[in-house]
Amino acid sequence: MDETKPPPMLIDVTELEQQVVDTARRGEVAKPAITMTVEELAVTDDPDLRVRADLIRELLRGLRGGLDPRGVRIEGVRVVGQLDLIQVTAVTGLNLSRCALPDGIRCEQAHLRYLSLNRSLLAYLSADGLRVDGGLFLRGATITGAGELGALRLLSAHIGGPLELERATITNTAGPALNADGLRADDNLLMGGVTFSGAGARGAVRLLGAHIGGAFELDQAAITNTTGPALNADGLRADSELFMRAATITGAGELGALRLSGAHIGGQASLWSFRLYNSSGPLLELPEAQITGALLFPPEVVCPASPHGTSRRGCPYSDRTITVHGLTYSTLREISWRQWLHLLVHHTPTYWPQPFQQLAATERAAGHDNNAREVLITQQDELRRRTPEALGNRLAQWRHGLWGWLGRYGYRAHRLVAALVVILTLAAGLSLLAGQVTTHPGHHAAERVPPATANPNAPGTPCSPVELIGLGIDRGLPSAPPASAPTATSTPPPAGDKPSPPPSGYSKPSSGAWPPSPSPPTPDSSANPPDRHRLT
Repeated sequence: MDETKPPPMLIDVTELEQQVVDTARRGEVAKPAITMTVEELAVTDDPDLRVRADLIRELLRGLRGGLDPRGVRIEGVRVVGQLDLIQVTAVTGLNLSRCALPDGIRCEQAHLRYLSLNRSLLAYLSADGLRVDGGLFLRGATITGAGELGALRLLSAHIGGPLELERATITNTAGPALNADGLRADDNLLMGGVTFSGAGARGAVRLLGAHIGGAFELDQAAITNTTGPALNADGLRADSELFMRAATITGAGELGALRLSGAHIGGQASLWSFRLYNSSGPLLELPEAQITGALLFPPEVVCPASPHGTSRRGCPYSDRTITVHGLTYSTLREISWRQWLHLLVHHTPTYWPQPFQQLAATERAAGHDNNAREVLITQQDELRRRTPEALGNRLAQWRHGLWGWLGRYGYRAHRLVAALVVILTLAAGLSLLAGQVTTHPGHHAAERVPPATANPNAPGTPCSPVELIGLGIDRGLPSAPPASAPTATSTPPPAGDKPSPPPSGYSKPSSGAWPPSPSPPTPDSSANPPDRHRLT
């Protein structure tokens, strides 16, 4: 057999198949006279409702003559046999509306103008490396497959237009429902109202490293996986918004129900009325994700109690956890800063400083400096509570706690001022009390320092209240006295003690007894001794 010779074309075409050829040339829709549901078409043997897959392949390859640019358009038939479009470069587009393809479609490495399978029933669609100039449409389609490779496979596919799966139902009992790692869609990825049900640790919906040129919409979608992540989209990049409004995501396992680790969202991320479930692991994984716009995240998504602040008593829903270290966003909506702070304190498995710093920066940028300080104070409290070993030994931990109690880690300076006022007030009060306490007859615990020439047995001179308060403040201030401050004079040595010899280098006078007699005090110094007071 000559392998270079093209395979023979079908010659025994049925009436319906001839209609398909003729309408493809005219750009019209081929449809049978009998109408059935797609479930009925999948099992029918009626020749008036059956079109062989080989005929469609021949048309797309251009073996049946020139075709209208509007494409091969067929409605309400059963496609018999597997539709094999592997590495086919189609001359026109393909539209199979409300058709049954129980043997599935394979179009790996194919190049199609567009592909529309709206409201059709398929066993599977395997399209790794597929290139579509226009859009890929699966609105209302039903794909029921089984296998580890996935029911709908779009690995490294490139869709030049939108990828639309609204209201589709895609199920796989042994693997992913949608496996689209490395997908590139130049327009929107629309999955509103879609139902995905998959199995396995790889995830029910896989979009790892996918690039969406427009918006990514999952409004009112339902994604379920009882043995792994529901949506695994680590490294996803969406150039516009992310919408998951009123979606229901149910996953299982330690990898999390919804994974967007390292994802980049070019607009806002809206998770309004969003529902997340995972009974055996984290609900949401958002580490290192970047959201250029606002994050709309109602607190009820994670904490049904929806508190308005943090609490030292913990949270009854603390087992519902999220991971958000490295997450950046421009602002928060549908959730207050206190509610987000509650999630950071009670619903994150480990302590990371960045989420607190990000929240503080957001509040500071909005002009709420006091809120930002409160966030940073809570961060330091969490540092000591969760990772005390990071502070050092027990003394360092105690010092950190004392610093937090006194000055709130420097973010509440007025507390330090208040503490100083209290200390000075206590010191002044104790000094006033000391001025009234008698130590021995004629003397008080606080009194004026007598001059050096005064009789040591004379009664002490009491201090005035102002002097006592000044003495207390002087002793209460946490600083050393100045070098020029007066000090109490020493009392004369008792009688009978020998005087000290002259210091080294002292020149003894030529006449007179040693020690020399002290010079009489000048009138000024004796008449007006300095007002000094002391504690005895």
